[in-house]
Amino acid sequence: MKTIKLTKPEYFLNKDLLDKDISIIKEENFSKFIRRRIPLFMDGYRYSGYAATNRWGVEICFFEAGHEQVKPCYISDTMNVKGAEVWLKKMNEEANFTQSLIDEVKSIVVLEKDFAKSVPQRELSVEETVDLMKKHLDYWVTFFEVAYLWFCVENIKENIDAEIKSEWKGSEEDLKDFFENAYRPMELPLSSVEQRDIIKLALLKGEELEVALNEHCEKYKHLSLHNPDDEYFDIEYYRGRVKSLQDPVEYQKQKDLLESADLEISEASELLKKTDISEKLKQRVEFVRWFMYLRTECIDHMMLVNSAFKSILNSIAEKLDLPVEAVLHMTYEEIISSLELGKLSIEKDLIMERLNKGYAYLIAPNGSYLVTGEDVDTLHQLVIPKVEGEKITEIKGQSAFKGKVTGIARVILDRRQSKDLQEGEILVTTMTSPEFVPAMKLSAGIITNEGGILCHAAIMSRELRKPCVIGTKIATDTIKTGQKITLDADRGIIILD
Repeated sequence: MKTIKLTKPEYFLNKDLLDKDISIIKEENFSKFIRRRIPLFMDGYRYSGYAATNRWGVEICFFEAGHEQVKPCYISDTMNVKGAEVWLKKMNEEANFTQSLIDEVKSIVVLEKDFAKSVPQRELSVEETVDLMKKHLDYWVTFFEVAYLWFCVENIKENIDAEIKSEWKGSEEDLKDFFENAYRPMELPLSSVEQRDIIKLALLKGEELEVALNEHCEKYKHLSLHNPDDEYFDIEYYRGRVKSLQDPVEYQKQKDLLESADLEISEASELLKKTDISEKLKQRVEFVRWFMYLRTECIDHMMLVNSAFKSILNSIAEKLDLPVEAVLHMTYEEIISSLELGKLSIEKDLIMERLNKGYAYLIAPNGSYLVTGEDVDTLHQLVIPKVEGEKITEIKGQSAFKGKVTGIARVILDRRQSKDLQEGEILVTTMTSPEFVPAMKLSAGIITNEGGILCHAAIMSRELRKPCVIGTKIATDTIKTGQKITLDADRGIIILD
């Protein structure tokens, strides 16, 4: 276990430190995303940020603020650019860097499984609860000292593609074919395996189906747990999906789509093997392909950690006489010190204010700040000043799967509302995750604020053959539910009517 010194963020704005950080922040470019947020995990990012900076020498700027559970969050794009520079430099200097990094991320999946197994499914003592909280923080730091930078793989891919272009010996058509088909995940992450497993259930009936449904639910129900207080997928969720697959036309359609996606993985490997580029570049393409798989695989297994963490949360809530939601609005130091004291180490009113009135949490190079009340809006305006813009009629992004469709938009900010999407609507969201898959299947197309060619939405849109534009940054802020839009994934644009 790592030795992590428990510390507190600033609870009130420290003007001297904040002035230094704001001057740095003004030089950063930020990507905005929207999530259901909790201070406990943001506090984990704080410790991880220190570890990432110590290891990679890249400053971390991460901010979230709001009065509702679903909050705007901002993370530095500059961090990804600098991260790519660091990783590329190490690739050039250390022959085994790419493989060692891949092996390290693979070991995180093992760590996640081990953590889930280590949590007893019984009443926990105070000592056990404290130890498991420290163990969870240790896991979080181990994960995110790498994961903070792993989106820089998108930037690394751009560098690799430029090198491939410079030494390409074939035709422009062959080069285009290579770029379109070489980048596929090396393996299938757990959420993709689940889709292939559930299609098999559609062929079963009666008692055999019921047994298989229960086993399937038990194996995959945790994939809904982006936060530990989320609800599991229940058996009725899976029963509904199986029922739709029992229609012969839908079954064949989904089977063909998955088989086609599976074939693309093996074809990508063959294409890379026979392409006349240097072995160094082939290894780097494989590095990108490993991260296409591992990023999703790690997140899928993080949900397994969150499942186990439910027991720890329930123990803390009982011992501190707080609702679970309130515990999630404490920091690691606050929880552990309260458990060790046998009473709350901070005012209960402060915890409930974060829960009921919102908070802002800034992770910056010189300090970290957790505030509530009027300071939420004060800090938000300092970090991300409001700028009035012109009316937008066209949004640009990156094409993940080509196609063009005109339809009605459905904007979904909270993944738990993905079931609201109606067949034929265009899904507009910040990013997708396994809960979105049924909605993605019903949709006419997909638009996201975030992501690059390696993200979940990009991978799934190719599997489902849905037009998809990713990385728009502003789609959910600009498009409204019910609005007629044209998704032109051939050109990577969305036209607003």
